Amino acid sequence: MTNLSILTETNSRIELSLIKGILEEAEIPYFALGQIATLVTDIDPFLHKHIAIQVPSDRLEEARELIAQFGAESGG
Repeated sequence: MTNLSILTETNSRIELSLIKGILEEAEIPYFALGQIATLVTDIDPFLHKHIAIQVPSDRLEEARELIAQFGAESGG
């Protein structure tokens, strides 16, 4: 069983999509903890639910570097 570590947390669907794309391109497996909660809009459709992106602990540093590189390249 692989241990998971939190890479980042976000409530932005755009940021979530970007991070997922970066991880998928690098073939880093991930788990979006809390993503199912974004499907429930009956309570409050404007409620921004936080999602924790988890990656295998042994790939955490690699994932952090990729996200940081993207931020630097996009001017963020």
